[in-house]
Amino acid sequence: MRPSVALLFPPLAAAGTGLLAWLGISVVLLHARADLMPALYPLQASALLLGGALVAVTLVGRRRHARDNAALSVPAWTRRADLAAVTALAIAAALFVVLRWIAAGPDRALVLGLLGLALAAAALLAIAGAALATREDGADPLRIPARMLLALTLGLALLFCLMAWQLPSGQGDAGMLLTLALLGLLLAACTLVRWRDHDRSATTPPADPRTRRVHAALLAAPMACWGLATVAPTALWLPAASVALLLAAVLEYTPPGRQFATEYGTE
Repeated sequence: MRPSVALLFPPLAAAGTGLLAWLGISVVLLHARADLMPALYPLQASALLLGGALVAVTLVGRRRHARDNAALSVPAWTRRADLAAVTALAIAAALFVVLRWIAAGPDRALVLGLLGLALAAAALLAIAGAALATREDGADPLRIPARMLLALTLGLALLFCLMAWQLPSGQGDAGMLLTLALLGLLLAACTLVRWRDHDRSATTPPADPRTRRVHAALLAAPMACWGLATVAPTALWLPAASVALLLAAVLEYTPPGRQFATEYGTE
């Protein structure tokens, strides 16, 4: 498998597990609302299918990449993150069955609440495990919280897109864009601090200034989309903001120079 394709696995996995985490949280908060739950079933089913598909595709692709590059070692935290992701997929499948085929009632609401809690916990564990798998750089203490925040932001962006497309009340909600804009700015602030610490370190190679500018522009793009929501529907700008965040995640996970060759087996 080409290294350029393998670069997509971490951000797609982050987006999928982030979406499943937010879905689990929403189910926990709303499982007892008999007046709202029926209207949310199509949205929840779509989120389950999309999040599950992203996680499953990245797990299969990463396994195939590891098989093609047998010399590469898999970090222990990566294996733990994969186990948590597989657990999240199993819980998501059970949640989909309950939503699709189990009749409404008190027992169903209780099961939904328990499955939502389990799904959120498993997805958050997968996000944390994937972030901990990148802790090889001791000079970058913000890498782990930044990547956890990035995964949750990507998942929330996908959930907002699904809400805007499927819920009538979501079509004109600029608050979704504002939320992504603020999270993007927070990620940009973390990135600026990390770059400063990186430049002060004598043990790491300098980063490409052009890559930094593109990365910063992509993280700031949701703020621009929020500003432009006054001239076009929010539903049009949400995908643009989501794509910008996903591209920023690709840059975040792209290792520079020799590290790329080592991690993705191009040597």
